[in-house]
Amino acid sequence: MALKEKGIAAEFLSSTQTLQVKNKIHEDLDSGKPSLRLLYVTPELIAMPGFMSKLKKIHSRGLLNLIAVDEAHCISSWGHDFRPSYRKLSSLRNCLPDVPIMALTATAAPKVQKDVIESLCLQKPLVLKSSFNRPNIYYEVRYKDLLDDAYADLSNVLKSFGDICAIVYCLERTLCDELSAHLSKNGILCAAYHAGLNNKLRSAVLDNWISSKIQVVVATVAFGFILFPAPRDYLRL
Repeated sequence: MALKEKGIAAEFLSSTQTLQVKNKIHEDLDSGKPSLRLLYVTPELIAMPGFMSKLKKIHSRGLLNLIAVDEAHCISSWGHDFRPSYRKLSSLRNCLPDVPIMALTATAAPKVQKDVIESLCLQKPLVLKSSFNRPNIYYEVRYKDLLDDAYADLSNVLKSFGDICAIVYCLERTLCDELSAHLSKNGILCAAYHAGLNNKLRSAVLDNWISSKIQVVVATVAFGFILFPAPRDYLRL
């Protein structure tokens, strides 16, 4: 969505799309001059012979310039978020030997870095590293056991920032709903976001947050909010 708003022809393929939308994307890829410049897919789709065959055909026409693997730490069994499907991405080097591969992650210890390089068969890669420390981020820890009312304390913190744009993480869906209801009662424009909501409602929450119609999203940690392009500087709690 964010790329399209900037005029970049981007699409994604996933199980959430209708067959009609998927077919339209595949037709574009099969055309002589695809309009797509960037396509997001899952590692599971990459592992399917039919899709790999399509990539080979695109490459044979000189149209595949780069493969980027995001959240690359998921490849490594040493990583904190190992996903077996990521291991199958090793086939990319064998099937597309001369296409540059970029691996991106923000959470890779030395063992994980080595495993990613070996698993993706990267050949003498350029490794760019920076510190995880973000000097522009302020951290504060508050112990809930020492608070008389954790909900009230959180409401006061949010209100103290004025025109706030924030994400509050919770461990459970029910807690998301309870906290969202409490914040709303205290005059904070708020909505819950978790897998228990249908796609239409989740999309509405996202759209309302991006357009600043709501100030705070209360979500489960499972979503991580890579999904959320923030409308401006925002607070994570």
